[in-house]
Amino acid sequence: MPETEAQFDEMKRYVGFGPQDEAWLATLQTAADKGLEGLLDRFYETIARHPDASRVFVETGGDPARLRITLTDWVKTCLVGPYDAAYAARRKAIGHAHVRHQLPQRYMLLAMNLVRVWFTGLCFDVHAGNAKALRGACDAVNRVLDIELALMLGTYRDDLLAKMQRQERLATIGELAAGIHHELKNPLAAVDAALFALGDRRALRADPASRRLLDRARGNVDRASEIITDLLSFARLRNPASSAVSVEDITRAALDRVTIPSACRLVEDFDPALPLVRVDPAQIEQVLVNILENAFDASPASVRVSTRLSGNSVDVEVSDDGAGISREQTQRVFEPLFTTKPEGVGLGLSLSRNLVHANRGSIGLRSEPGRGTTVTVSLPLG
Repeated sequence: MPETEAQFDEMKRYVGFGPQDEAWLATLQTAADKGLEGLLDRFYETIARHPDASRVFVETGGDPARLRITLTDWVKTCLVGPYDAAYAARRKAIGHAHVRHQLPQRYMLLAMNLVRVWFTGLCFDVHAGNAKALRGACDAVNRVLDIELALMLGTYRDDLLAKMQRQERLATIGELAAGIHHELKNPLAAVDAALFALGDRRALRADPASRRLLDRARGNVDRASEIITDLLSFARLRNPASSAVSVEDITRAALDRVTIPSACRLVEDFDPALPLVRVDPAQIEQVLVNILENAFDASPASVRVSTRLSGNSVDVEVSDDGAGISREQTQRVFEPLFTTKPEGVGLGLSLSRNLVHANRGSIGLRSEPGRGTTVTVSLPLG
């Protein structure tokens, strides 16, 4: 908090924001309250017209009503303050949320301009005919929004520095993955071949305990091989080889690759009249395999897979009835090396998001403790 407070005070001094500006902003409060619903409608209509901006709300499972309340509070407190360290901290928290949800910076800048134009219009509505008051109110609006913009841009700068550090770590992971792949693939293949040969021995076939140990060993060899492959795929994402394909065909191919637990029921709800999508079928199939495996791992009773048309995209939705995860975990599930599984590595969903974005699609996750998890993959039409 002391660092935030010092930065905020320095910003106010730099633009000359003071008590007189606070007084001018206060003159706009009544008019702002009357016209706020119109601004909110225009704000969200603008977001809906731009896929990269609306994707943020899809992928984070954002509640439009809650987000509207947040924006309402932000607009009102721009006019009423108090302009203290807590004010600055709330603004930085909003900026960090934008960054966490990967809202492109250009949309934050353009949204700020939308608000600036609206506030300027209020100045003219309230102080028309009084040039001195109009100038004072407009200057106050520009100063407070310049400070807001500086605080928001600061969060993107913090994220850029963090990303540069992560990129260095990921480059190291890539080099390490290539080395691991080279050094361990062949030995693992040799171990797997040896275990297969041992499994053919009559003595082992006759001993259930030995057979179980052998199966467990082979299962762990397969798991180690999958981890190596995931590491290499994460580090070396290739460009999609897109073609017009059927979502149902891709989904069924993914289902064929997944082991469905005997106690779990698969519920299919495929729309047979869906148009084709233009994606790399192998990449999207891998995405769906990752999602389905997570769903079957989490679900004690049933997993539902459905497809539907949604605007200019086709959605594949995978829902489980498992334990669900917390809001904090939901915000991190697409981060590399983050996992909620005791034996997980944390690359599956991160790799899936990279693959979906490479195919011009979006992926979102909704979950609630005790009520299961739903993952939605939206793919562009062919």
